[in-house]
Amino acid sequence: MGELPFLDHALTTHEEVIARARLIGRERGLARVVVAAAEEDDLLAALYACRREEIATSLLVGRPERIAAALAVAGAPGDAFEIIPAENDEEAALKAATLAAAGEANVVMKGYLKTSTLLKMLLKHEHGLRDRELVSHSALLYVPGYGKLLNITDGGTLVAPTLPQKLTVIANGVQVLRSVGIMKPRIAVFGPSDEMEEGLPETLAAAELVEAARRRWEGELFIEGPMPYDLAVTDPARLRMPLCSEVAGRADMLLVHTVEEGNIIAKTLIQFGGAVFMGVIAGARVPISLVSRSDSMINKMASVALAVCLSDYLRRGFEPLPAVPGTEKGGAE
Repeated sequence: MGELPFLDHALTTHEEVIARARLIGRERGLARVVVAAAEEDDLLAALYACRREEIATSLLVGRPERIAAALAVAGAPGDAFEIIPAENDEEAALKAATLAAAGEANVVMKGYLKTSTLLKMLLKHEHGLRDRELVSHSALLYVPGYGKLLNITDGGTLVAPTLPQKLTVIANGVQVLRSVGIMKPRIAVFGPSDEMEEGLPETLAAAELVEAARRRWEGELFIEGPMPYDLAVTDPARLRMPLCSEVAGRADMLLVHTVEEGNIIAKTLIQFGGAVFMGVIAGARVPISLVSRSDSMINKMASVALAVCLSDYLRRGFEPLPAVPGTEKGGAE
């Protein structure tokens, strides 16, 4: 059997991401997802659907009696998955990290435990799962009517990243986008105005970040900012703004300055814009799938599918954007 060709076009919907994950499963065998603290019935229902849909299979780590009860509520057979006992969240996170480090799992998924507990264990140097000094969260959204996927980052791990940290967030986010075929992404650095203003420090920070990214990654991406959300996703002509821009109206990534900005924008699009959410943490040697209890079944399935696509991309050994010297440890540590 020959190697599955990599994408020669950009995926544009969550359905295409799921279809790609199925194709990877058929060609290479189902990806294995290890779930830390897997005692969550709605998550298990989604994972059982992923197995039926041939997206991935799972290893469940946690308290066996609670997992069994959750499987029953989820409507999944008790023998649908392998269960690995763990007495508490820390042990569940440790066993998930150990399995991933040993190559027994392609994806790590957060179950019913704190994100910080999982990441602290996964990113310990002895597990060898670090790829960069900093991991970050991508909320990849399919927004009906936009015509392409939109990555909002980081709205999940870093509270208020520094400029070097934002550069690493960009590098991680580009990796996620390239895994779905967006090879030279268009990045809008968020700001309340498209002009630099002393009274709006975010605009100055955005301009500084754009300059630093262009110097570092010339030819690898398009990046502009500061740029308000409406300009990032709307044709400037519709806004009566005669701009010559590679990014305005067709951004692939929205780089925010704080976790609150990213969280609010993504959840507003999900709750009121009908967006489908795919969440993944990138920057480690295995993707970390991150969803919340409030996410729908399709959001959870699509998030697993995205992690499978990213795992396949990493396996192929594509060169990442160069690491950023001086990146400080923070938020996701």
